[in-house]
Amino acid sequence: MGEEFSLEDILIILKRRFLAFVLPVIVLAPIGVVAVMLLPAKYTAQGTILVESQQIPTEYIRSTINSYAQERITTIRQRVMTRNRLLEVADEYDLFPRSLGLSESERVNLMRNRLRVDLITTSAQARSAGRDNTIAFTVAYTDRDANKAYLVANKFITLFLDEDVRTRTAGASNTTEFFERESTRLREEVANMEERVSQYKSQNANALPEHLNMHLNMLERARNNLSNAESSITQLEEEKRFLETQLISGASGDNSLSTELARLESELARLRATYRDTYPEVVAKRDEIASIKARMTPSTEITRLRSELTEADDALTALERASPPDPEAIAVAEANVEAARNALSDRISDETRKGSSDMAGVQIEGRIAVIENRIRMLTKQSEASMNEIADLEARVARTPEVERGITALTRDYENLFQEYQDILAKRGTAQLAENLEENQQAEKFSILEPALQPDKPSSPDRPKLIVMALFGAFGLGGMVALGLELLQARLRGRNHLSSIMDSQPIAVIPFIYSETDKRGRFPTLRPPSFGRGARKTKRRHATEATPEPAL
Repeated sequence: MGEEFSLEDILIILKRRFLAFVLPVIVLAPIGVVAVMLLPAKYTAQGTILVESQQIPTEYIRSTINSYAQERITTIRQRVMTRNRLLEVADEYDLFPRSLGLSESERVNLMRNRLRVDLITTSAQARSAGRDNTIAFTVAYTDRDANKAYLVANKFITLFLDEDVRTRTAGASNTTEFFERESTRLREEVANMEERVSQYKSQNANALPEHLNMHLNMLERARNNLSNAESSITQLEEEKRFLETQLISGASGDNSLSTELARLESELARLRATYRDTYPEVVAKRDEIASIKARMTPSTEITRLRSELTEADDALTALERASPPDPEAIAVAEANVEAARNALSDRISDETRKGSSDMAGVQIEGRIAVIENRIRMLTKQSEASMNEIADLEARVARTPEVERGITALTRDYENLFQEYQDILAKRGTAQLAENLEENQQAEKFSILEPALQPDKPSSPDRPKLIVMALFGAFGLGGMVALGLELLQARLRGRNHLSSIMDSQPIAVIPFIYSETDKRGRFPTLRPPSFGRGARKTKRRHATEATPEPAL
């Protein structure tokens, strides 16, 4: 409308529309007061749960539950206020009788609206500093029955406490189980890595870094053994050549014995041609010949020892040619050959010292056989030494490569083992934290104030609602009066007239009461409206009083 109302205008409207203002107030005010008085009483039972801090210092044991109390309360609230849980509580305390005909969804929505959880916090600086500022929270339930409100509020307080214990214990238990699974997995990996290291060392046992010094010492000894064997072979070969020369040239006492034997046999033949065999000189010659032949023939012991040496040598050769060769049997055969050779050599030396200065050819041959057998054994030893030297040199050459492989495996093993040790330490910490939760010595919820049965309703606030109803009735009456005034477009006073004429009035003529007004009838306090009535009023006012012209 674009019109401005002054206090004078409002008073004029109230005088003119008094009935339009009063009637809504008279009708609506009692109705509002009665409606407020008829509202059902609701009772609210409220309990307070305290958020207790951990009883054992965190420097010794740190809990695995690291969420803020506000977050846990929100999570627990969602779990407690699930559809099934709310319906169970409603059925347990018969909150919604079947006569109401409410569906499950309606009952759930009503319970969620009636249940209220409010946090009690400290200053915001604690949260900004990284600390939780929630020190407690309240759980309230509203119902028309005070006893039901009290019972349900305590039920939900118990559910909050139980859910907190279950959640914290389950969280700590899940953490312990996680580290238990990880420790089992890492223990298996560590065992597998140990097996890999063991297999690698077994496959390269002849070239391990820790055996390098031993292999170098063995290589040095093998080279010395080879050198000694070669020197011994050289000496034996020289001795063999010397004996062969003696045997060929008839050196030592064998040539004189042969010459003497030939001479005696010639004389014996000459005597037999003249004398009989019983002739004393013939018998004497035969005895001399038998004595010389006995000296030239080797003894029975030497013959036996030579036979044993030959048999031992043949047995060793057969074992060496066998496939596959038996190292233990070969070693025993070599020992037998060595023993037979030493026995034959010792026997020849003894008989040579006990006999004449001449040595029979057969004894030289026996000595040569002993030397050849000795050379054969030394040759085998030298070959074995050379093979050993080649093997040791290969081991020494492979040692750096094996060392690199072992270093890589050992590094992986140490890293894995360190990870396993860390997991074991964390598992122990998690187990302590689980024990802390099970003993309820960590941060926990405890009842600070249980919900009590309310002795007076929490709502509605009847005095406030009555005041609001009265204000509403007066407001509606004013709106009705103002609406009628605006619809009928009556002249309200000099301010309204000034706004219409766009000029200030010269003078103000007061209202003149008629005889009827004076006799006590209800005064008509309304100025005439615009139109014909307004024009008549203006003419009447003009005839009654004509103002002086303005200068």
